[in-house]
Amino acid sequence: MRVIKFLCATLIGICFNLFIVKAQNRVNPKYPVIDFRYLLGEMLNRADLAKYPAGSWTLHHVSSYDRSSIARNKPGWFANKDWDNYIRKEINNGVIEYVLMDAEGPGVITHFWVAGHPNQKAHLRFYIDGQRTPFWEADHTGALIGQNTEIGAPLSQRSVDQDYLTINPGAQPGHNLYAPIPFKHHIKVTYDKAPGEADSGFWYNIDYRIYNSDVNVTSFSAQTPRKCASLLHWTNEVFNNFMAKSAKTAAVGGEKSTKRTLFDLTPGATKSINLQGTGSVRSIFLSLQGKSRDNAVSKLVVQIEFDGKVTVNVPAGFFFGCGDQLVESANWYSKVDTDGTMANYWVMPYHHSAIIRLVNQGSERINGFIKVACGDWKWDNKSMYFHAMFKKMQNYMTVAQKGTDFNYIDLENRAGVYVGDILQVNKSVGGWWGEGDEKIYIDGSKFPDDFGTGSEDYYGYAWGHPETFNHIFNSQPMGNANLTDKGGTTINSRERNLDALPFKKSLRFDMESWNWFGGPVNYAWACFWYEK
Repeated sequence: MRVIKFLCATLIGICFNLFIVKAQNRVNPKYPVIDFRYLLGEMLNRADLAKYPAGSWTLHHVSSYDRSSIARNKPGWFANKDWDNYIRKEINNGVIEYVLMDAEGPGVITHFWVAGHPNQKAHLRFYIDGQRTPFWEADHTGALIGQNTEIGAPLSQRSVDQDYLTINPGAQPGHNLYAPIPFKHHIKVTYDKAPGEADSGFWYNIDYRIYNSDVNVTSFSAQTPRKCASLLHWTNEVFNNFMAKSAKTAAVGGEKSTKRTLFDLTPGATKSINLQGTGSVRSIFLSLQGKSRDNAVSKLVVQIEFDGKVTVNVPAGFFFGCGDQLVESANWYSKVDTDGTMANYWVMPYHHSAIIRLVNQGSERINGFIKVACGDWKWDNKSMYFHAMFKKMQNYMTVAQKGTDFNYIDLENRAGVYVGDILQVNKSVGGWWGEGDEKIYIDGSKFPDDFGTGSEDYYGYAWGHPETFNHIFNSQPMGNANLTDKGGTTINSRERNLDALPFKKSLRFDMESWNWFGGPVNYAWACFWYEK
């Protein structure tokens, strides 16, 4: 039986790698042909994030953020009417419609999030390449975004699989569409419900790439999901099968060799694994043993040094996705099991050497086992080093319904790609903590290139619901601080894929703290990015 399972796993791995190679070999490096099939292949290839796009595309964002927010030093910057705000109103085919997005191609929508009441009767429509009739429409947004049966889960997925949230009667979970929607010349997205109050409002956030004009893009059409049905099903199965496995049993492609060691660390002690030559870390597996497990997620620090420079310095729990709580967590790039088993799957290239180091910064002994799996890498001028940093703020005083910005990360004179973050919120005061919006500035922009509509919206859910979830690109392994009377701890993470954020000169990410009832809040977070 074990032999059969091994052979099946090997065959699946071979087929997966052949699909990726075939998809990428169809592309001329200078004049790529970007279509739906190719983009699905890119989604599955974790190594693509470690290659700088070198200006071949930029990421853009549109949302329903409150339009009275016009500048940091002016009133309205923390305004909170983040629903039913659009680019313009227009009449199409005799119908009044409100425009969410209007972009010149070539490009691709990489992530589409909606919330409010996605099952209420109102039409969401997609117009492509100047056509007067929509190529895609439905009489409720959920049918296209979070409950699209032609696309399938998890490429179309709700934050929790229930029609109505128990804590907000009538409200519905966040809807996410990760299936790419490429467009060659132009795309426009509209909604035909007139703006109203919050109890019937419509919130949206859309990320999209714009490619250089010499990139050849094949546009999405209504027939694309049917023409690609078998590939869509297979892609969803790859994601679902991976998510269903534990940190102990999950496997990824590209692993050629492993190094492993036991560790028994007294306070202040370290344990390292050294790698020589050109290559890439493909996975890091950590097993915490004994009574030290709960303590170790916050006191055991992961440090990684690439070619003589430390680029990762993060507590184990934040590096692997569970914050400082040993709770089950899973996404496409990391997993944590409650028995203390953890795995990380970011691809991390190195040119000459790498050192993966564990540091016990606590006051108790920590012991366990670590294994690092490595693969090949062809180092070139697009190769980037993986980075991760950790910050925290204790007893950050908030004022009821008054927003303030705090900085997640500020990268100056750098070039790279931002790929994700994890936030932990702990508070003793009840109510909702996350009305605040993300504000991301790329390459020196004065106004945010990404202006969001709420902290939970950024993390892919809605209405501050406390229900836990673990999905391919977003997770909430703990939601005890959400809309409770006594407070608690919430852990949210977002991992970027096709919606990764490239920057040529700088990236600044501010998150808005906006709490219903005020009082002290403990924030801790880690950010992940690649850098040249």
